[in-house]
Amino acid sequence: MFKKYINNIIIASAILCSASSCTQDFEELNTNPHEFQTATPDVLFPGVVKKSLDVVKGDPANKMYLQYSHYTTAGGGPYNTYWYSDPLGESWWEDFYTQLIMDLQSIIDLYGDNPRYVNQVGMAKIYKSYLASVILGTWGPMPYSEAWQQKLSIGFDSEEEVLESLLTTLSETYEVMETGEDTMDDPIFHGDIDKWRKFANTLSLKLALRYQNMGANITDFGKLAMEREADLIGMESESVVAAWGTLEENWNYFYREFRHQNSSSQLQRFSHVFYTQLRDLKDPRVEVYAQAPVLGYTLRDTLTTQTDERVVVEYNAPFVGKPKSTTPHDNWALTDQQNPYSGLGDDSFSDISEKYYAKDYAPTILGYAETCFMKAEAKLLHWGGGQSAEAYYNEGIRASFAQHEISESVDTYLENDGVKWGTKSEGVRDYRSIVTAKVENGPIEQVLVQRWIAGFFQGFDAWCLIRRTNGIFDLPPHFNSDQNGVGQATNLPERILFPTKEQRLNTNGYYQGLAHLGGADFLNTRLKLSVPKNYKDWGAMNPIMNTDVLRYYYGTTLEEYEAAGIDFEIIERL
Repeated sequence: MFKKYINNIIIASAILCSASSCTQDFEELNTNPHEFQTATPDVLFPGVVKKSLDVVKGDPANKMYLQYSHYTTAGGGPYNTYWYSDPLGESWWEDFYTQLIMDLQSIIDLYGDNPRYVNQVGMAKIYKSYLASVILGTWGPMPYSEAWQQKLSIGFDSEEEVLESLLTTLSETYEVMETGEDTMDDPIFHGDIDKWRKFANTLSLKLALRYQNMGANITDFGKLAMEREADLIGMESESVVAAWGTLEENWNYFYREFRHQNSSSQLQRFSHVFYTQLRDLKDPRVEVYAQAPVLGYTLRDTLTTQTDERVVVEYNAPFVGKPKSTTPHDNWALTDQQNPYSGLGDDSFSDISEKYYAKDYAPTILGYAETCFMKAEAKLLHWGGGQSAEAYYNEGIRASFAQHEISESVDTYLENDGVKWGTKSEGVRDYRSIVTAKVENGPIEQVLVQRWIAGFFQGFDAWCLIRRTNGIFDLPPHFNSDQNGVGQATNLPERILFPTKEQRLNTNGYYQGLAHLGGADFLNTRLKLSVPKNYKDWGAMNPIMNTDVLRYYYGTTLEEYEAAGIDFEIIERL
């Protein structure tokens, strides 16, 4: 198990090393190095936030969350191919417990009864709840109520038990925190207690929506959050955002991995499936999410002119999304020559936008646009709200466009088929014609699709969104998975496996967790947030290769291509 014997009285030399070594943005302590010290919240908390970016938004995002969200595609690696690595999963598990939540628990244990620290303890409780919700949504049942106690055997709580505890804690913390001198210059809101209370209330709504199929004891918390609508995130400046830094020890994980170290392993590339959704809705956010490929992908489109001529033009595709795998199912009679992506290297596909590689990139933990879409969903579920679902939905789109500084395009976008409230889209098929990005099932689908699009790079949240819905996202399986083998379909994992170390060192707890799962510690064991899926019979399908998602990006007329200012050549007049 993780560190069972850590005393609640923290030795400063150990804790200060873990916290202050992560950042130089916070005030140094002038202390006697030979004197026993107790670390204060303002010393412990900033280090936890920085380390949490590396743990939640860094390595697991790169190797798992971004892949499972279908935001990006990366070749190779066990998680990327819908399989599992016990050493890697174990390292993430221990990072959550020993590198993050244990320090937060120390703040709670040491200062929870001190009235001078109500707000600072509240910050620790809220952030602990956020991190615990990620563990819960990744593994399922987890050590929680006994996790930081001095016991030889640490019990696993059920998902219901953990979730109710988190929601109760968030609600109670929201109520007791109040503006005053009891604060600290935290790296998220810099001591703004009103924003921390909004974080707590909005996170409550988010978890209630995520686990809405668990019954009234959970959905009541969502209704309560909507009753407190004035204390939901209401503008971009209230979004929960934390930044990496420009000093080397604080660098963005993706900068360090792919720009500084120039790693060629598991390179991130923009997802083919996600791109089909953007193309279906004519979504300009692709231009802030992705880059043009290094190597051009040549296309030929047949266009019309104002004089009713037809011309064939040749040009390079502005964006090319990468499929999970170009391997076909064993049952399909296909050859590589029929595959439009066969033989292409990483430089032929779009990388994610360079801003995601900035040293001091600031990933979103819980954003304003996302909150608008959550309110729209809550309204559709009759959980309350002062505006219509359509108003919340439109505001979410406007907030997303403003966040990415492309508000000049939003009015046109809001009129597109599938985007305009109550409309359907035409649909864009993937390159094999086995899945189609299409909005056709009414307002709830529109809300969830827009939340998926607006949440780009929030991989864990999108994975949760996909798992808790059925029939909203038409997503292909992996045909080259380490789980089922080459040429077989492997559907998206529902969770990852408990570390085997738990079975060895915390046997009773492990089997308790196994029982909570129904006895199966498998990748396809559904968690409580998930709903049953109606997967297609992939092997029985008849794929038709195509390049629909790439073609006619600039329109269907020669004049539109000229207005776009791109390089193209007329190679034939028909």
